[in-house]
Amino acid sequence: MELTSGEQQEKESKGRKIVIACIIIAILLIIVVVVAILVLKQAENAKQKLVVNGKQINISTGYILSDQDNSTMYLPIQSVANLVGYKFYNGEYKKYSEDKSKCYVECDDEVTMLEENSDIMYKSNSETKTNFDSYKLDKPVLNYNGILYASAQAIQAAFNTRFRYASANNTIYLDTLPHLVLQYEKTAKAYGYTGIGKEFGTQKSIIRNMLVVKKENKYGVISTTDFSTIIGDKYDAIKYIESTNEFIVTSETKSGILSANGTNEIKVMYDEIGIIDSSARLYYVKNNNLYGILNQNGKVLVYIENEDIGIDRRYFETADLKNDMFLFDNCIPLKKDGKWGLADKSGSIILNFECDRLGYTETVIVQSEDKNNKNSQVNEIAITTAGDKSINSVITIPYMEGIVICKKGKYGVVNSIGKEIIPCEFDKIYSITNEGVDEFYLEQGSRVIKLNKYLEDNKININIYKNTNTNTNTTTNNTVNNNNTTNSTVKNTVTNNATNN
Repeated sequence: MELTSGEQQEKESKGRKIVIACIIIAILLIIVVVVAILVLKQAENAKQKLVVNGKQINISTGYILSDQDNSTMYLPIQSVANLVGYKFYNGEYKKYSEDKSKCYVECDDEVTMLEENSDIMYKSNSETKTNFDSYKLDKPVLNYNGILYASAQAIQAAFNTRFRYASANNTIYLDTLPHLVLQYEKTAKAYGYTGIGKEFGTQKSIIRNMLVVKKENKYGVISTTDFSTIIGDKYDAIKYIESTNEFIVTSETKSGILSANGTNEIKVMYDEIGIIDSSARLYYVKNNNLYGILNQNGKVLVYIENEDIGIDRRYFETADLKNDMFLFDNCIPLKKDGKWGLADKSGSIILNFECDRLGYTETVIVQSEDKNNKNSQVNEIAITTAGDKSINSVITIPYMEGIVICKKGKYGVVNSIGKEIIPCEFDKIYSITNEGVDEFYLEQGSRVIKLNKYLEDNKININIYKNTNTNTNTTTNNTVNNNNTTNSTVKNTVTNNATNN
């Protein structure tokens, strides 16, 4: 049956409506899909992500924390250590405890110590991992649910990593020092250099966007941002000092110090130069086998006429020394004309050169060693007394800021400003460790006296002897972030999926 013209028009109209409806539905579906994709992408970007050396790491909800105003990110110290190739330990280095309020992380070349609620971090500054520099952190270390967290700046400094946050994709990028070294070694060669500095300490300048480069057996420093020259490639050796952000440069056996922008700070005129304390910006220099002390401007504080400087740590392995050249943030041990004395950080002599030695040691040297090499092997016999317990050699008595001295074979104690606390009338001053605690003793003939009992009987108030001008590291160069802050309330800001640690 044929359709009338009206029916034909009605049929065509319905067809058009169906087509239009289909188009509208298709457009709506496309819009829904696009919106869904955008929502998913936004949700994905909202998740905090962590990329280490170019590889994305699965992290869990709560892995990264921030303070209330989202101005500071915190990462779990132990987990980061595992990710970047460091070892993590509870307690304090060389203390052998499981104190979970303290920790240290270690690689082959370095040890870093951190502590809950403290904004001071200690990093070893020598291959022997014995001397430590202090660094002021931007925020204290946090303990959240039994896990120690450190701020982004502290993570960068503790693990020698480059930390970068990209807000566009909400991603934290961590690049380890070995990873950066491989990258910049290739780049340096592309710019015509034959290599880069190989020493671990010197390579750490990369974290501060500086690279020690080599060309025809000479060394210089360039910027890693634009590869411009900072220090010309004309030196026989260059060593980076992380704690002061400076370079020790050597030319024709003489050394000096240049700043991070290449300006001269200490003239290249010494046989040897090194850091005494980075916070106080004190340096030792050596010429003709004699030592002196300079400040950061090269001014002589102690003339170069001393035979030795610092404590020989090998005799005091149990001592709580973070720096064997700088005791209690004030005292510098010096030896002159065969006698020991103490200078303070201004260069003033606070204990005259009258001491046969500093510290009491219960060891006997049975084989001579190279005195110019404090890392040389020493053969010793330990003498033990007090039953089955070993006597500990003593150089410092921390709780009273005391330093053990010896005059004419008798031992006494001076304080951190060189004042006598205990006269030199004892045959021995030593400690014995009981259950991890050192107890100090004075011995005079057959008489053995507990140090605390001696102080009590003689009404000695040790607080009046302490150095009140202790030096906390607040210089710009040795501050991870120079903001004085208190411990902030922390909230959880991450909604990623994976496992913590």
